[in-house]
Amino acid sequence: MTGAAAGFDAEYGESWDAECRALVGSLAIADAERRHSAGEPYAVLIGRTGRPRVLLELEGRRDEITGWCVDEQLRRAFLFEFRTLVPGRMALIRMAEWRYVDAGRPEFDPTSPGCLTTFGKGGTPVVQAVDAPAAVFRTLEAKDRWIDAPRFGTWAPLVAFVLDEPPERERIVDAAHGGPPGTEGMAPAEPGSGPLQAGPELVAAFGPSARYALEPDSDGDAPEVVVETRPAGALRMPTGRLVAVDPGRLGVGRGVTAFGEVLPRGYHPVTLAVARFVERPRHVRVAACRVQVRDVPVVSWEQALRPGEDAASLGDGEFFGVGVDSGTICFFDAGGVPSLIEAIEDWDGPRHAVSGEKESAELADPRTGTNVIAFSIGWGDGCYPVWIGRGADGEVACVVADGEVLCDATYLGPVE
Repeated sequence: MTGAAAGFDAEYGESWDAECRALVGSLAIADAERRHSAGEPYAVLIGRTGRPRVLLELEGRRDEITGWCVDEQLRRAFLFEFRTLVPGRMALIRMAEWRYVDAGRPEFDPTSPGCLTTFGKGGTPVVQAVDAPAAVFRTLEAKDRWIDAPRFGTWAPLVAFVLDEPPERERIVDAAHGGPPGTEGMAPAEPGSGPLQAGPELVAAFGPSARYALEPDSDGDAPEVVVETRPAGALRMPTGRLVAVDPGRLGVGRGVTAFGEVLPRGYHPVTLAVARFVERPRHVRVAACRVQVRDVPVVSWEQALRPGEDAASLGDGEFFGVGVDSGTICFFDAGGVPSLIEAIEDWDGPRHAVSGEKESAELADPRTGTNVIAFSIGWGDGCYPVWIGRGADGEVACVVADGEVLCDATYLGPVE
């Protein structure tokens, strides 16, 4: 696996057995979290199925974390010892590296090249290499040895530090739950690998209610949210030409170009995936909104493009999206223009209808029956991608507006 964005699993245990090279005393995520809160020791093995990469040993009462890189033989090959020196911040106090010359060498083989680095007064690194005239070891300056003390489950920045890999779009899920249901085999795209690609969170968001830790903020806090689905009505599509636009732009006749993919005609259920903040239950964000075309599993995603838009023209991480300056997007069939525009001009405004406890609102044109479903989106003003999900047969299964709330979130497990 290359890159810190390739998707990781986290497995919990009471401790690490160095002789067996395995976790001892398997722990459910709730039990590990209880140990974390109580300051009791436990261990976390992080990687992908069949290929662990990082071992973390946590000792809450001592405010210490020991991190290890493990090789393919599960030998501990790189040591990082962190200690809390100021509230909320940990510093690396010692690191060591072993270069095993072949797969049969025992762990900590004294005849293999090695290196020990300690950080003395003021954080000055002191490096001592052993039998390593030609080996190149990792070095670190004093200013780079600090990390935010991780909250339980938010291992991505710590793993990125240990692996010396960038943390973009890192995901670490609880192996006891197998990751978000329905996302097996759906790994996030590697950074720097072309236009923005959809991640497995688009499937998970519309599955069973689940808990997530959002990306840590500048203070190291990772708010926990519960993601659940809410119906938003049924979209009538007489022509199948779907439009997604900020409703504030309709009154002046702008932004009504439909996507190039024509959907089946008829009524299609619309569902919101809503992220509710655990510590502030009244604070909710629409993580995504889905127009369901067929009830089949999604096996691939692609950007929803309008005529004239070419995904091949996009750079790394770029996308064609829906520009939003009212915090709201609406879906409707292009066949309803211009009568829908006239109806929206008389509406009390989707921005006001979509507020408080109501994340979506619907308006129907009494003359044609064509309707508009408006919904709040993501973090408010900005630009949001729209994705087409396809089934195994290549046909459209759904269209999803992504609020990008969960793109860097850590899956914590289902709601019990």
